[in-house]
Formats: sequence, structure tokens, C-alpha cells
Amino acid sequence: MTPLKTVNQPTLERCRICGHGGLVPYLDLGVTPLANSYLTKDDLGKSEYRVPLVLALCESCGLSQLTEVVEPDLMFRNYLYVSSTSKTFRDHCDELAATAILASGAIPGDRIVDIASNDGYLLSRFKERGLIALGVDPARNLVADSSARGVETIVDYWSVDVALSILQDRGSTRIITATNVLGHVEDLRDFVAGVRAALHRDGVFVLEVPYLLDMIADDEFDTIYHEHLSYFAISPIVRLMAKYDLDVFDVQHFPEIHGGTIRLFVGRHRTPSVAMMIAMMREEKFGYRGLDAYRKFADRVREKRDRLIRAVQVALSSGKIVWAYGASAKGNTLMNYLGLDADSVPVVIDDNPKKWGLYTPGAHMRIAGPEELARSNVSSLLLLAWNFRDEIVRRCRDMGYDGTFIVP
Repeated sequence: MTPLKTVNQPTLERCRICGHGGLVPYLDLGVTPLANSYLTKDDLGKSEYRVPLVLALCESCGLSQLTEVVEPDLMFRNYLYVSSTSKTFRDHCDELAATAILASGAIPGDRIVDIASNDGYLLSRFKERGLIALGVDPARNLVADSSARGVETIVDYWSVDVALSILQDRGSTRIITATNVLGHVEDLRDFVAGVRAALHRDGVFVLEVPYLLDMIADDEFDTIYHEHLSYFAISPIVRLMAKYDLDVFDVQHFPEIHGGTIRLFVGRHRTPSVAMMIAMMREEKFGYRGLDAYRKFADRVREKRDRLIRAVQVALSSGKIVWAYGASAKGNTLMNYLGLDADSVPVVIDDNPKKWGLYTPGAHMRIAGPEELARSNVSSLLLLAWNFRDEIVRRCRDMGYDGTFIVP
């Protein structure tokens, strides 16, 4: 077993949105490696960087947030998650581009800036519709992928300084998008101030985040990892935007994306839609600022952990060969929390070629492409990327896999 190096991080004492002290921890997933810190074969004998993974609630504004902060460069400068790998998400990007253009009234020649633009796929959907596309992303290794799509990328973290530079050099921006990135941000105030600075007075900021209420309702504890510092209901985001004279005026809900995603539309001097008012009333009924629902969630998470461990043990004891599917960050959180490793689940299949030949953090499963599954005699698959369940099951059956699936 590889030695693990525990690193003491500064513990968050005040809420990232409202500054309230006295955050209340409610779920402890242990001291774990960084979920996207994949290893080479030569790394397997070395110490791994581990940090406590504890989720706490601000009872003042209702923001759930991690208590420990990891240096961003350790997680994002060489980033192996590629958003366009999944057809489900590619289709979602196409729809997002069309919807954002409609909501903003953008016309060909207007500018779109995508924050954390990854491989540029979303921007390519806007570019195809005649908009001038610009990405901002700190991952140097993904710039070539964006360039191949004809998308210019500023290699940096989004900030007020970056926003002001764009404003000075290129003018204001009609659409700003940020999909699945706000939760990664430590300084939320600087982030939103940057959006406010760069956004055209009639422009629209469209952001998507995993939805806290879905995470709680469906016991999605594996969406919790060190990259995701904050876990959002709508109401705390409304409070955050209001600090910068921005209004959250509409909401859409996508239960099938990342285990439940909300899309929020933000602009200046906007009146909230009926859908917004209904969503916020639902959150009040849920009790998003009270501890009761969160403590019950933590109890169910522990029960789910025990059930999954038993399911894998039963499969192994009956002589089945168990592999996994989806070398994702959520899968790595799950494996490390369950205490499972390569001794029981030696291989994980993944569709992203950038990961093939690497090993997962903590569990040390070897990552292989789908073709290896087709050649194997595997009889049970632990479905780690359960958020793409239908797509993965269909692909496996098409390859001739006739075994069982263990679904978290």
C-alpha cells in the first residue's frame, strides 16, 4: 500500500458568501487524496497528498462548504477532465448555447466569454452561431484542444483583473457562461465582481451548478471533493449576486445532468420569473438553513457506504471479477470513502484517452479504455460515473458485455 502524506490545510472559519462565523460540520468523508490527482505507474510507490474532506453549513445564508482549501494550482493547472467526452453533455452544450443566445438577445458578432472553458466545446457551439468566442481557463494542457476548435483561450483563473483586461482590450461581453465552476471558487466575491465588470449592461450571465437539494435528496455524497468548495441552493447565490447589483431572474432544472443541475440567468435590473419564486419557496420549505435535513443526509450516506461495500463483497465472494466504469472525480471520492482499492477492483474503464494508462488516487485502479472491457471476462461493473448511467449501460451492452452493474 502506498504511503499517504496528510497535509494540514488552513480551516475555513467564516462563510464564503456572508462572512458568518461558526460553520457547523455535518458530513466527514475522511482524509482523502485529491480526486483528480491521477498517478503514473512510477508514482504508485510515492506518498500521496491527502486533505480532510469535511462539509459544513452556514446557518446564516445556507451555503454548504468545505472547511479545507487546497492550493488551486495543485488541482487545475494540469486538468484531465474533458467536458466533451460525454454525448449527454455535448447535447446539453448545444441546448445551452441556443438558450443563452435567446435569453440575451445576442446577435452574430457579439462576444461570449466562457469561464473555465475546458476544451472549448461549449464555445464552439456559440462560434458556430456567429458569436465571437473567448475562453478563460487555467489548464494549460487543454489549450491545444480549444485551439483545434478555433477558440481563443486566456490561460488564467477568472478574476476582476482578468475581467478588466478583457473589458479594456475587447469591450463588454454580451454573454458570460460558467458551467460547473462556481463551486470551485474560493473567492466568490472577486469572481462575481469580475462578471459584473465585464458584462454588457444588457448582457446575461448564465451559470450552472450542481443543485444542493438534488445532492441531499439522492444521497450524492460522491459529488463532494476538494475541487468543489461550495454546494449551492439558489437562495445563497441570489444573496451573493445582490451584493454586486445583479439579479438572478430565472432558473431551469436539469435532473439528468451531473446528478441534478440548476441553470441560473443573471443580469441587471431584472424581475424574477415565476419559476424563480417557486424554486425559492421550495428551498424555504426544505429548510436549507437548518441542520436537520443535512444530518439525516449524513446518516443515509453512511448506510449507503455499508450497502455498497456489501454488494462488492458479495460479488467477489461468488467468484465474480469486478471492475469499475468511470475514472471520474466522483468515482474516486466514492472508492476512497468505501475503503476499496485495486486489490478488489483492479481496473476502471473510462472513455477519456487522456486518462488511459494512469492510476486512480488512493485506490490505485488502473485506467483502461472501453476496448479492454470488450476483451475481458469481467462479470460485474461498479458504475462510478452513475450520472451517465443510461449512456454507459447502452455502450457496454453494444460491446457485448452481459454482466451485472453495481449502481451507487
